[in-house]
Amino acid sequence: MERREKQRIERAERVKRRERQRNYSDKDDDFFDSLPDSLLIHILSYLPIRDSIITSTLSRRWRYLWTLIPFDFSKSKGLPTAVVVNLNQGSAVNSMDFHPSQQTLLLAGTNIGDITIWDVGWRKRLVSQSFNVWDVEECSIALQALLASDYTASVNRVMWSPDGALFGVAYSKHIVQIYSYHGGHDLRNHREIDAHVGKVSDLSFSHPNGQLCIITGGEDKTIKVWDAVTGNRLYTFEGHEAPVYSVCPHHKENIQFIFSVDINGKIKAWLYDNLGSRIDYDAPGQSCTTMAYSADGTRLFSCGTSEGGESYLAEWNESEGAIKHVYNGLWKRSVGVVQFDTMKNRFLATGDEFQIKFWDMDDVNILTTTDAKGGLPASPCIRFNKEGILLAVSTREKGIKILANADGLQLLRSIGNCAVDNSRG
Repeated sequence: MERREKQRIERAERVKRRERQRNYSDKDDDFFDSLPDSLLIHILSYLPIRDSIITSTLSRRWRYLWTLIPFDFSKSKGLPTAVVVNLNQGSAVNSMDFHPSQQTLLLAGTNIGDITIWDVGWRKRLVSQSFNVWDVEECSIALQALLASDYTASVNRVMWSPDGALFGVAYSKHIVQIYSYHGGHDLRNHREIDAHVGKVSDLSFSHPNGQLCIITGGEDKTIKVWDAVTGNRLYTFEGHEAPVYSVCPHHKENIQFIFSVDINGKIKAWLYDNLGSRIDYDAPGQSCTTMAYSADGTRLFSCGTSEGGESYLAEWNESEGAIKHVYNGLWKRSVGVVQFDTMKNRFLATGDEFQIKFWDMDDVNILTTTDAKGGLPASPCIRFNKEGILLAVSTREKGIKILANADGLQLLRSIGNCAVDNSRG
C-alpha cells in the first residue's frame, strides 16, 4: 500500500511540474508578443546566430522581424563575412559548388558518399542521395571486388556543369556519377562511369569544340576526357609519375587545354590530342595543389599543402610557367590540404588555421580574416557563389555555414520576406 501511495504522489507531482512549465512558457510567449517591434529587433540582434530565428518554432512575426535586424558591414570590405545561415549536413563536407545561375542552390558532397542540394535561401534540403552504384554488373571486376568487401565511398569532388543542367560527383572508388537536375526535388541519374583504377581525385567540365565534356584525374596517374552526354571516353592522357591530384581545364582564344597536378606537385598541360604534355612545372613546395582562374579567365592561381603541412598560395605567369608572387599569411602547420577559391576578379580566400583568410589579388598580404563565429575545422572546405555575395564554409560539427556580404544578405532577406508573405497568405 505504501509503495502504491508513493507512486501516486510522484505521478501527481510530475503532472503539476508539467503544468507549471506550460504556464510559464505561455506567459513568456504572451510577454514577448506584447513587446513593440523596435524592442524585439533590439533583442534579436544580440542572438549569437541570427539564423535561429528562421529555423526555430517562433512566431511568424519574429521570423519577419529577423529581416529587419541590422548587420555591420563597415569592416567587411565587400567580402561575405556575416554568418547568416547554418545548415546541418549530418556528415563531414568534402566538396561544395554553387549553381552557376541560381545563386542560392548549393551542391555538397561528404566523407560518407552523401550528396545534397541545398536551397540556402529557404534553408531547405531539396535533394539528398547516399552512395550507391547504379549498375554493379557494368563495373570492372576490380571495382566489384572492392565493393563486395566494403560498400562505402567518400566524395572527393562535386561540380555543376556550366549551364547547371548536370553535375558530376567524383568518388574515392573508381567511379564518377553524372546527374541531371531539373529543379526542385527532381534529380535523375544520367551517366555512371568506371573512370579510374583507385580513387577519382578530381573532376571538371569543359567545352572543347562545343562538345560538353567531363575531365577526371585519378589515382592511376591518368587524366581522362569523357563525353558528358554519352559517357564515352574521348582521350586518356598519360605522363604523370604519381597519382593525379587535380585538374583545371581552360581556354585562351581558340586554344583549349587542361592543367593537371599530381600529388608531388608536378604540373602538366594537355591539348585535346594524343601528343602528350606540353609543359612540366613544379608547384611551390612540390605539394598537393589545385589551380583556378579568376572569373574573367585572365589570372591563374594555385594553392597547395606539402606533406610537412606548409601551404602556398601563388599567382602564375602562365605564358612563362613562372610564379609571379606567393601570398603571405598561410599557416606553416596546416592540417590536410588547404582549399581556396577566387571571388570574381578581385579576391582570394582560403580555409586555413580554423578560419577563412582573404587577400586582394593585387596584394600579397592578408586583407582580413574571419572565424565565422567559431566551429570551423583546421582546413575548412570553402566555396563562393558565382556573384561572390555568398560563401559556404564547412564546419567541425558536420554542417555548413553560409556567410554573406550586404548584397548577399539582401538576397536572402528578400527570399525570407517571400517565405513570410507566402505563409501569411
